[in-house]
Amino acid sequence: MQSDQTRPETDTTAETDSDRPTPDSEAVSAAQSNTASTPTPEPARRRRSRPWLLACLLAALIALLVYRPAWRADAAVWARTTAMDTFHISPRDIYAARLRIAGIEDSALGQRWRNAVARAGADPGRFTTRYATRGTFVPDTIEAHVYQTTLERGERFQVRLQRDAPACAGCRNALYADIERRDTDSDDSNAWAHVSGLPANGEIQSFVTDRDGDYRVVLQPELAAAVRYDVAMARGGSLSFPVKGAAARDIGSGFGAPRDGGSRRHHGVDIFAARGTPVTAVADGRVRTGTGGIGGNHVWLSSGMLGIGGARYYYAHLDSFNVESGASVSKGDVLGYVGNTGNARTTPPHLHFGIYTSFGPVDPAPFLRPPAQLAAVPSTVVDSPL
Repeated sequence: MQSDQTRPETDTTAETDSDRPTPDSEAVSAAQSNTASTPTPEPARRRRSRPWLLACLLAALIALLVYRPAWRADAAVWARTTAMDTFHISPRDIYAARLRIAGIEDSALGQRWRNAVARAGADPGRFTTRYATRGTFVPDTIEAHVYQTTLERGERFQVRLQRDAPACAGCRNALYADIERRDTDSDDSNAWAHVSGLPANGEIQSFVTDRDGDYRVVLQPELAAAVRYDVAMARGGSLSFPVKGAAARDIGSGFGAPRDGGSRRHHGVDIFAARGTPVTAVADGRVRTGTGGIGGNHVWLSSGMLGIGGARYYYAHLDSFNVESGASVSKGDVLGYVGNTGNARTTPPHLHFGIYTSFGPVDPAPFLRPPAQLAAVPSTVVDSPL
Protein backbone atom coordinates (compact mmCIF):
# COMPACT_ATOMS: atom_id res chain seq x y z
CA MET A 1 0.00 0.00 0.00
CA GLN A 2 1.31 3.43 -0.92
CA SER A 3 1.27 6.31 1.60
CA ASP A 4 -0.45 9.60 0.72
CA GLN A 5 2.51 11.41 2.18
CA THR A 6 5.50 12.01 -0.07
CA ARG A 7 8.71 10.93 1.51
CA PRO A 8 11.69 13.27 1.17
CA GLU A 9 14.21 12.11 -1.40
CA THR A 10 17.46 10.71 0.01
CA ASP A 11 20.90 11.25 -1.48
CA THR A 12 22.03 7.77 -2.53
CA THR A 13 25.45 8.91 -3.64
CA ALA A 14 28.00 6.88 -1.66
CA GLU A 15 30.60 8.80 0.28
CA THR A 16 34.03 7.36 -0.49
CA ASP A 17 37.02 7.43 1.78
CA SER A 18 38.72 9.81 -0.58
CA ASP A 19 35.89 12.32 -0.10
CA ARG A 20 36.25 12.34 3.69
CA PRO A 21 38.83 14.83 5.08
CA THR A 22 41.73 13.18 6.91
CA PRO A 23 42.85 14.44 10.31
CA ASP A 24 46.00 15.81 8.75
CA SER A 25 44.10 17.70 6.09
CA GLU A 26 41.77 19.12 8.76
CA ALA A 27 44.75 20.43 10.71
CA VAL A 28 46.24 21.99 7.58
CA SER A 29 42.90 23.64 6.79
CA ALA A 30 42.63 25.03 10.33
CA ALA A 31 46.19 26.38 10.14
CA GLN A 32 45.47 28.04 6.82
CA SER A 33 42.27 29.51 8.24
CA ASN A 34 44.15 30.93 11.25
CA THR A 35 46.80 32.37 8.98
CA ALA A 36 44.18 33.97 6.77
CA SER A 37 42.44 35.57 9.75
CA THR A 38 45.57 37.23 11.09
CA PRO A 39 45.01 40.58 9.25
CA THR A 40 42.52 43.02 10.83
CA PRO A 41 38.94 42.08 9.79
CA GLU A 42 37.27 44.55 7.44
CA PRO A 43 34.34 45.37 9.85
CA ALA A 44 36.83 46.43 12.55
CA ARG A 45 38.52 48.75 10.08
CA ARG A 46 35.20 50.33 9.24
CA ARG A 47 34.38 50.83 12.92
CA ARG A 48 37.67 52.66 13.47
CA SER A 49 37.09 54.87 10.43
CA ARG A 50 33.57 55.96 11.44
CA PRO A 51 34.63 58.64 14.00
CA TRP A 52 36.93 60.19 11.40
CA LEU A 53 34.15 60.16 8.82
CA LEU A 54 31.71 61.80 11.24
CA ALA A 55 34.33 64.39 12.18
CA CYS A 56 34.88 65.22 8.51
CA LEU A 57 31.15 65.56 7.90
CA LEU A 58 30.79 67.83 10.94
CA ALA A 59 33.71 69.96 9.78
CA ALA A 60 32.18 70.25 6.31
CA LEU A 61 28.84 71.30 7.81
CA ILE A 62 30.52 73.95 9.98
CA ALA A 63 32.44 75.24 6.96
CA LEU A 64 29.21 75.53 4.96
CA LEU A 65 27.52 77.44 7.78
CA VAL A 66 30.52 79.78 8.08
CA TYR A 67 30.76 80.55 4.38
CA ARG A 68 27.01 80.62 3.73
CA PRO A 69 25.48 83.35 5.93
CA ALA A 70 21.95 82.60 4.71
CA TRP A 71 22.28 78.95 5.73
CA ARG A 72 23.77 79.98 9.06
CA ALA A 73 20.82 82.28 9.71
CA ASP A 74 18.32 79.56 8.79
CA ALA A 75 20.08 77.07 11.06
CA ALA A 76 20.03 79.54 13.93
CA VAL A 77 16.31 80.24 13.45
CA TRP A 78 15.56 76.51 13.31
CA ALA A 79 17.56 75.78 16.46
CA ARG A 80 16.00 78.69 18.35
CA THR A 81 12.45 77.79 17.27
CA THR A 82 12.93 74.10 18.10
CA ALA A 83 14.27 74.88 21.56
CA MET A 84 11.49 77.37 22.30
CA ASP A 85 8.77 74.97 21.15
CA THR A 86 10.28 72.09 23.12
CA PHE A 87 10.45 74.02 26.38
CA HIS A 88 7.35 76.18 25.72
CA ILE A 89 9.34 79.41 25.84
CA SER A 90 7.95 82.44 24.04
CA PRO A 91 9.85 85.49 22.72
CA ARG A 92 7.97 87.52 25.35
CA ASP A 93 9.50 85.27 28.05
CA ILE A 94 12.96 85.95 26.63
CA TYR A 95 12.32 89.69 26.67
CA ALA A 96 11.17 89.45 30.31
CA ALA A 97 14.44 87.66 31.12
CA ARG A 98 16.35 90.50 29.45
CA LEU A 99 14.51 93.00 31.67
CA ARG A 100 15.47 90.95 34.70
CA ILE A 101 19.13 90.87 33.65
CA ALA A 102 19.05 94.62 33.10
CA GLY A 103 17.62 95.12 36.60
CA ILE A 104 14.38 96.64 35.27
CA GLU A 105 11.93 93.82 36.00
CA ASP A 106 11.43 94.72 39.67
CA SER A 107 11.06 98.43 38.99
CA ALA A 108 7.61 100.00 38.79
CA LEU A 109 7.98 100.15 35.02
CA GLY A 110 9.02 96.52 34.75
CA GLN A 111 6.25 95.29 37.03
CA ARG A 112 3.64 97.16 35.05
CA TRP A 113 4.93 95.61 31.81
CA ARG A 114 5.05 92.14 33.40
CA ASN A 115 1.45 92.39 34.67
CA ALA A 116 0.00 93.88 31.47
CA VAL A 117 -1.11 90.50 30.08
CA ALA A 118 -2.91 89.58 33.33
CA ARG A 119 -4.73 92.93 33.25
CA ALA A 120 -5.78 92.48 29.62
CA GLY A 121 -6.68 88.82 30.20
CA ALA A 122 -9.20 89.78 32.88
CA ASP A 123 -11.38 91.35 30.18
CA PRO A 124 -10.27 89.93 26.80
CA GLY A 125 -11.86 90.46 23.43
CA ARG A 126 -14.01 87.33 23.07
CA PHE A 127 -15.42 85.75 19.93
CA THR A 128 -17.27 82.58 18.94
CA THR A 129 -16.79 82.18 15.18
CA ARG A 130 -14.51 84.93 13.86
CA TYR A 131 -13.07 88.26 14.91
CA ALA A 132 -11.20 91.12 13.23
CA THR A 133 -9.83 94.39 14.52
CA ARG A 134 -7.14 97.04 14.16
CA GLY A 135 -5.07 97.85 17.20
CA THR A 136 -2.53 100.43 18.32
CA PHE A 137 0.12 100.56 21.04
CA VAL A 138 1.43 104.02 21.89
CA PRO A 139 4.82 104.65 23.55
CA ASP A 140 3.52 106.36 26.70
CA THR A 141 1.29 103.44 27.73
CA ILE A 142 2.17 99.96 28.99
CA GLU A 143 -0.48 97.47 27.98
CA ALA A 144 -1.24 94.21 26.22
CA HIS A 145 -4.12 93.08 24.02
CA VAL A 146 -5.75 89.66 24.47
CA TYR A 147 -8.32 87.94 22.22
CA GLN A 148 -9.90 84.73 23.47
CA THR A 149 -12.17 81.90 22.35
CA THR A 150 -13.05 78.34 23.37
CA LEU A 151 -12.16 75.48 21.04
CA GLU A 152 -12.95 71.78 21.00
CA ARG A 153 -10.65 69.00 19.90
CA GLY A 154 -10.63 68.75 16.12
CA GLU A 155 -11.41 72.40 15.37
CA ARG A 156 -9.11 74.45 13.17
CA PHE A 157 -7.93 77.82 14.48
CA GLN A 158 -6.71 80.41 11.99
CA VAL A 159 -4.97 83.71 12.74
CA ARG A 160 -3.58 86.41 10.45
CA LEU A 161 -1.51 89.17 12.07
CA GLN A 162 -0.06 92.09 10.12
CA ARG A 163 1.81 94.94 11.76
CA ASP A 164 2.57 98.26 10.11
CA ALA A 165 6.11 98.97 9.07
CA PRO A 166 8.27 100.51 11.84
CA ALA A 167 8.51 104.28 11.82
CA CYS A 168 12.30 104.09 11.70
CA ALA A 169 14.82 101.42 10.77
CA GLY A 170 16.69 101.42 14.07
CA CYS A 171 13.86 101.84 16.58
CA ARG A 172 13.22 99.14 19.14
CA ASN A 173 9.57 98.38 18.64
CA ALA A 174 9.24 94.61 18.72
CA LEU A 175 5.73 93.15 18.92
CA TYR A 176 5.50 89.88 20.84
CA ALA A 177 2.61 87.71 19.66
CA ASP A 178 1.73 84.28 21.03
CA ILE A 179 -1.05 81.71 21.04
CA GLU A 180 -1.74 80.26 24.48
CA ARG A 181 -4.02 77.52 25.84
CA ARG A 182 -5.72 76.82 29.15
CA ASP A 183 -7.32 73.40 29.66
CA THR A 184 -11.07 73.39 30.18
CA ASP A 185 -10.83 71.44 33.44
CA SER A 186 -8.06 73.60 34.91
CA ASP A 187 -8.72 75.02 38.39
CA ASP A 188 -6.17 77.78 37.86
CA SER A 189 -7.54 80.69 35.85
CA ASN A 190 -3.97 81.81 35.12
CA ALA A 191 -2.67 78.41 33.95
CA TRP A 192 -1.97 79.52 30.41
CA ALA A 193 0.57 77.49 28.41
CA HIS A 194 2.47 78.69 25.36
CA VAL A 195 1.29 76.92 22.18
CA SER A 196 3.23 78.75 19.47
CA GLY A 197 4.58 82.09 18.41
CA LEU A 198 2.70 84.20 15.91
CA PRO A 199 4.55 86.03 13.12
CA ALA A 200 3.30 89.52 12.26
CA ASN A 201 3.96 89.24 8.53
CA GLY A 202 0.38 88.86 7.31
CA GLU A 203 0.61 85.12 6.63
CA ILE A 204 -2.27 82.92 7.79
CA GLN A 205 -1.28 80.63 10.67
CA SER A 206 -3.47 77.55 11.06
CA PHE A 207 -3.48 74.57 13.41
CA VAL A 208 -5.89 71.85 14.51
CA THR A 209 -6.54 71.72 18.26
CA ASP A 210 -5.66 68.43 19.93
CA ARG A 211 -7.59 69.10 23.16
CA ASP A 212 -10.53 71.08 24.49
CA GLY A 213 -9.72 74.37 26.13
CA ASP A 214 -9.65 78.15 26.10
CA TYR A 215 -7.31 79.60 23.49
CA ARG A 216 -6.12 83.18 23.25
CA VAL A 217 -3.93 85.42 21.14
CA VAL A 218 -1.66 87.63 23.27
CA LEU A 219 -0.07 90.79 21.79
CA GLN A 220 2.39 92.93 23.71
CA PRO A 221 5.13 95.29 22.50
CA GLU A 222 8.40 95.97 24.24
CA LEU A 223 8.66 98.98 26.50
CA ALA A 224 8.09 102.39 24.87
CA ALA A 225 7.29 100.82 21.48
CA ALA A 226 4.85 102.34 18.98
CA VAL A 227 3.03 99.58 17.06
CA ARG A 228 -0.04 99.42 14.86
CA TYR A 229 -1.45 96.09 13.67
CA ASP A 230 -4.36 94.30 12.00
CA VAL A 231 -5.49 90.92 13.31
CA ALA A 232 -8.16 88.47 12.11
CA MET A 233 -9.08 85.17 13.80
CA ALA A 234 -11.52 82.40 12.95
CA ARG A 235 -12.44 78.89 14.06
CA GLY A 236 -14.09 76.06 12.15
CA GLY A 237 -13.96 72.39 11.20
CA SER A 238 -10.79 70.65 10.07
CA LEU A 239 -12.32 67.92 7.87
CA SER A 240 -14.43 68.08 4.74
CA PHE A 241 -17.97 66.81 5.21
CA PRO A 242 -18.13 63.05 4.42
CA VAL A 243 -21.61 63.06 2.79
CA LYS A 244 -21.89 64.87 -0.51
CA GLY A 245 -24.28 67.82 -0.36
CA ALA A 246 -24.92 67.43 3.40
CA ALA A 247 -23.87 69.69 6.27
CA ALA A 248 -23.76 69.81 10.05
CA ARG A 249 -27.52 70.44 10.13
CA ASP A 250 -28.04 66.87 8.83
CA ILE A 251 -26.44 65.28 11.90
CA GLY A 252 -29.33 63.63 13.75
CA SER A 253 -27.64 61.62 16.49
CA GLY A 254 -24.58 62.83 18.34
CA PHE A 255 -21.52 61.30 19.94
CA GLY A 256 -22.02 59.58 23.29
CA ALA A 257 -25.77 58.99 22.98
CA PRO A 258 -26.91 55.78 24.78
CA ARG A 259 -27.48 52.66 22.70
CA ASP A 260 -29.03 49.25 23.46
CA GLY A 261 -30.71 50.46 26.64
CA GLY A 262 -27.57 52.22 27.85
CA SER A 263 -25.27 49.20 27.57
CA ARG A 264 -23.06 51.04 25.10
CA ARG A 265 -22.47 54.54 23.74
CA HIS A 266 -22.70 55.98 20.26
CA HIS A 267 -19.10 56.31 19.06
CA GLY A 268 -19.81 58.62 16.15
CA VAL A 269 -22.43 60.82 14.52
CA ASP A 270 -25.32 59.86 12.21
CA ILE A 271 -25.62 61.97 9.07
CA PHE A 272 -29.01 61.53 7.38
CA ALA A 273 -29.27 61.72 3.59
CA ALA A 274 -31.13 60.07 0.74
CA ARG A 275 -30.26 56.50 -0.13
CA GLY A 276 -27.49 56.39 -2.71
CA THR A 277 -25.93 59.73 -1.75
CA PRO A 278 -22.14 59.45 -2.25
CA VAL A 279 -19.90 59.38 0.82
CA THR A 280 -16.37 60.66 0.37
CA ALA A 281 -12.93 60.24 1.90
CA VAL A 282 -12.04 62.96 4.40
CA ALA A 283 -8.30 62.24 4.07
CA ASP A 284 -5.76 60.43 1.93
CA GLY A 285 -5.20 56.85 3.02
CA ARG A 286 -6.00 53.18 2.56
CA VAL A 287 -9.40 51.52 2.87
CA ARG A 288 -10.64 48.21 4.20
CA THR A 289 -14.22 47.18 3.47
CA GLY A 290 -16.48 44.83 5.42
CA THR A 291 -20.05 43.53 5.33
CA GLY A 292 -20.79 42.18 8.79
CA GLY A 293 -21.69 43.28 12.28
CA ILE A 294 -23.85 46.16 13.39
CA GLY A 295 -22.24 48.45 10.78
CA GLY A 296 -23.44 46.37 7.84
CA ASN A 297 -21.57 47.46 4.74
CA HIS A 298 -18.76 49.54 6.17
CA VAL A 299 -15.41 51.07 5.28
CA TRP A 300 -12.38 51.78 7.47
CA LEU A 301 -10.21 54.60 6.11
CA SER A 302 -6.75 54.73 7.68
CA SER A 303 -4.77 57.95 7.20
CA GLY A 304 -1.07 58.55 7.74
CA MET A 305 1.91 57.17 5.85
CA LEU A 306 0.72 54.07 3.98
CA GLY A 307 -2.35 54.08 6.20
CA ILE A 308 -0.24 53.72 9.35
CA GLY A 309 0.07 56.10 12.28
CA GLY A 310 -2.86 58.43 11.60
CA ALA A 311 -6.50 58.54 12.62
CA ARG A 312 -8.98 55.90 11.40
CA TYR A 313 -12.33 56.95 9.96
CA TYR A 314 -15.33 54.61 10.08
CA TYR A 315 -18.16 54.73 7.50
CA ALA A 316 -21.07 52.41 8.36
CA HIS A 317 -24.53 51.34 7.05
CA LEU A 318 -23.52 51.85 3.41
CA ASP A 319 -25.88 50.71 0.67
CA SER A 320 -22.96 49.69 -1.56
CA PHE A 321 -19.24 50.25 -2.09
CA ASN A 322 -17.33 52.25 -4.68
CA VAL A 323 -13.86 51.03 -3.63
CA GLU A 324 -12.13 47.70 -3.20
CA SER A 325 -10.62 46.64 0.09
CA GLY A 326 -6.92 47.51 0.27
CA ALA A 327 -7.12 50.35 -2.24
CA SER A 328 -5.40 53.71 -1.74
CA VAL A 329 -7.71 56.71 -1.96
CA SER A 330 -7.35 60.48 -2.01
CA LYS A 331 -9.34 63.06 -0.13
CA GLY A 332 -12.70 63.57 -1.87
CA ASP A 333 -12.82 60.15 -3.54
CA VAL A 334 -16.21 58.40 -3.37
CA LEU A 335 -16.02 55.38 -1.04
CA GLY A 336 -19.62 54.21 -1.24
CA TYR A 337 -23.25 55.27 -0.94
CA VAL A 338 -25.59 56.03 1.95
CA GLY A 339 -27.84 53.19 3.04
CA ASN A 340 -29.24 51.52 6.18
CA THR A 341 -27.52 48.13 6.31
CA GLY A 342 -26.53 46.41 9.54
CA ASN A 343 -28.53 47.34 12.63
CA ALA A 344 -29.88 50.47 10.87
CA ARG A 345 -32.33 48.59 8.64
CA THR A 346 -35.30 49.95 10.64
CA THR A 347 -34.11 53.58 10.41
CA PRO A 348 -34.01 56.05 7.51
CA PRO A 349 -30.85 55.87 5.38
CA HIS A 350 -27.88 57.59 7.01
CA LEU A 351 -24.12 57.41 7.36
CA HIS A 352 -22.64 56.54 10.73
CA PHE A 353 -19.29 58.37 10.77
CA GLY A 354 -16.70 57.77 13.48
CA ILE A 355 -13.15 58.89 14.22
CA TYR A 356 -10.76 56.65 16.15
CA THR A 357 -7.31 57.51 17.46
CA SER A 358 -4.80 55.48 19.43
CA PHE A 359 -6.64 56.68 22.55
CA GLY A 360 -10.08 55.56 21.36
CA PRO A 361 -13.08 57.23 19.70
CA VAL A 362 -13.43 61.02 19.61
CA ASP A 363 -16.40 63.24 18.82
CA PRO A 364 -16.46 63.95 15.06
CA ALA A 365 -18.80 66.97 15.34
CA PRO A 366 -16.07 69.62 15.93
CA PHE A 367 -14.09 68.21 13.00
CA LEU A 368 -17.13 68.59 10.72
CA ARG A 369 -18.09 72.18 11.48
CA PRO A 370 -18.08 74.72 8.63
CA PRO A 371 -14.54 75.70 7.66
CA ALA A 372 -12.91 78.73 9.26
CA GLN A 373 -13.30 81.96 7.27
CA LEU A 374 -11.29 85.00 8.28
CA ALA A 375 -13.23 88.26 8.41
CA ALA A 376 -12.02 91.44 6.71
CA VAL A 377 -10.34 93.89 9.05
CA PRO A 378 -12.50 97.03 9.47
CA SER A 379 -11.15 100.28 8.07
CA THR A 380 -11.48 101.99 11.45
CA VAL A 381 -10.28 100.92 14.87
CA VAL A 382 -13.51 99.14 15.77
CA ASP A 383 -13.76 95.52 16.86
CA SER A 384 -15.76 93.22 14.60
CA PRO A 385 -16.79 90.13 16.62
CA LEU A 386 -19.06 87.65 14.82
